Amino acid sequence: MEDQGKRIILFVVIAAAIFFGFTALFPTKKPEPKKPVAGSTDVGTGPAAPAGSPTWSAGGSATPPPAPTTDPAAPPAPPAPGATVEAPLPPAETLDLESPRMRLTLSNLGAAITRVHRLVDPNKGGLVDDELFLAPAGGPEALGLGATAFVNSTFALSPRTAWTGERVDATTARYTYRGAGFTVTKEFKLLPDDWMIKLTVDMQVTSAASQQLAVSMFGIAPEVPTQKKWLKKPWGKCNLSGSVKSASPGRVAAGPVTRSGAVRYFGAATPFFMFALSPRAVAGETFECNAYAVPGVKDGVQVDLVYPVVKLNPGEALHKELYGYFGPSYLDKYEHADAVAGYSMGLANTIDFGWFGFISKPLLWLLREIFNVVGNWGIAIILLTILVKLATLYWTTKSMRSMRAMAALQPEMKALQAKYKDDKQKQQQAQMELFKRHGVNPLAGCLPMLLQMPIWMGLYRMLSHAGELHQAVFIPGWLDDLTVRDPFYILPIALMGLMFLQSKLQPATTTDSTQQKMMMYGMPLMFGGMGLFFPSGLTVYITTNTLLGIAHTLYMKRTTPAPTAPPVVTDDGDDADGGKGGKGGKPASGKPAAAKRAVIDAVATEASDADDADAEGDDADDADAEGDDAKPARAAKPARANPDRRGKRRGKRT
Repeated sequence: MEDQGKRIILFVVIAAAIFFGFTALFPTKKPEPKKPVAGSTDVGTGPAAPAGSPTWSAGGSATPPPAPTTDPAAPPAPPAPGATVEAPLPPAETLDLESPRMRLTLSNLGAAITRVHRLVDPNKGGLVDDELFLAPAGGPEALGLGATAFVNSTFALSPRTAWTGERVDATTARYTYRGAGFTVTKEFKLLPDDWMIKLTVDMQVTSAASQQLAVSMFGIAPEVPTQKKWLKKPWGKCNLSGSVKSASPGRVAAGPVTRSGAVRYFGAATPFFMFALSPRAVAGETFECNAYAVPGVKDGVQVDLVYPVVKLNPGEALHKELYGYFGPSYLDKYEHADAVAGYSMGLANTIDFGWFGFISKPLLWLLREIFNVVGNWGIAIILLTILVKLATLYWTTKSMRSMRAMAALQPEMKALQAKYKDDKQKQQQAQMELFKRHGVNPLAGCLPMLLQMPIWMGLYRMLSHAGELHQAVFIPGWLDDLTVRDPFYILPIALMGLMFLQSKLQPATTTDSTQQKMMMYGMPLMFGGMGLFFPSGLTVYITTNTLLGIAHTLYMKRTTPAPTAPPVVTDDGDDADGGKGGKGGKPASGKPAAAKRAVIDAVATEASDADDADAEGDDADDADAEGDDAKPARAAKPARANPDRRGKRRGKRT
């Protein structure tokens, strides 16, 4: 039983160490780039167009090229469908839309969003003023969020098109493009809800047409001299029926990544930001969600949503709605986005809390509520750790008491191991009898740890994925971002020392010196080493939890008396005081030797008191006999059980 308890404790500790260490040292591996398939070709318009994306090869602001011919007098043949020559684009004209949370800059080239600027973020203490998206100067022209094209269509349209734009009001802009036989209108509306927009696309045709709409999003880390570079590059994202598929910059650089299905949203994201559009789909509607590289832009990713083909008759209109979220990765904002759109956008599926999401989500809610009171995320983490510690205090206390009781039995367990060193089965039986005799359950020390593991894992996952901690300042000049590691390694070193102190204070529950050394030296070194790579917010939690554990251990030592160690049983069955034990080293009465001696002493004292009472009665009888000589002599009394003691008392009276 003791070995089983040790194995469970070691399993819990090692499992936790592997879980934390593997996540920190070996993050999610990026997929290896796929090699291009032999014979495959990418459609493009030259070095300025993103390779592989068909949206940039469609017709637009272009003039048809002349057909090649050998007869100079022959008239030019009609252009092949989709064959275009890109015309130079006019200078860009921009419009700004602003809400309390962000400012959008839109360009007439492509009628797309070229800049997303965050103004205010309550989770960061107010004013932030940073760029979330910025179309790169060295990239293709007309690149922007929400760029539209018509591919494989009767009336083709390229993103490299100059539109006519107008501001409808402070939060709405409308762009129009009129081509030969069709008109397209795009409207951007900045919603009052946090970091959300609504995009509508309408098309009317004057003749029968077959149209296929494609909308593009981009994942590009902003390059701003006054702003810190993003440590995490945006990946292409596509939510297919609740399953989020990713495409890394390295993967799309080797070739397009194509998928299809019921798309809930498409775009790009980092662990801390999201740039996504979600189509309002009709029942059963499926889409293509394809990812490509962006030529000229390092680590750039383009994600196209391709609608099904729509047949239009003269006078009929095509109408599509999309809701977008361009902002920080906050779970509550993702969930609120569904209420704004009126359907499930699927943004919340991006945050992966793993198996313990049912614990992580309430803890994240509680962390936000604490922050709303204290206004500092570092302090909020410390207070949350204290609350979690209080919630698990009962199981922790029970575990510590069991460990102390086990430690008190170590001398006798060691003696039993020496006695039955050649018979493991008898050794186990003797130890079981020892635990039963003293009311000690070896599993009581590790079961509470197992019960707390889901809470610890859920808290770890939450702190590792909480976008609220990104750029959150705890101590200015030291911990300026709780999602990056401690720049001065103060917390990891402190954590190592505190864990070593905690292991020294814990009672020894095993006689195996190897296990003792591993627990005392190995675990502090392991967690201290992992702390070098942990985000500082997580290290704040682990350090605080270790400090609370030390305080709890010291309190238990001061307020709870240490259990009395039983006498050590020797090989011949005698206890440490020389008393003879019963069979198998067990006292004959079935009780510990100390308890047996206490019972014998109590019986002897009671017998002594009874003898004193009898002696006093005899003295009274003698006095009566001396004072009444006329009475006949009484019959002699039987001899006392202790004549020597009675004689001594009479001697004292004389």
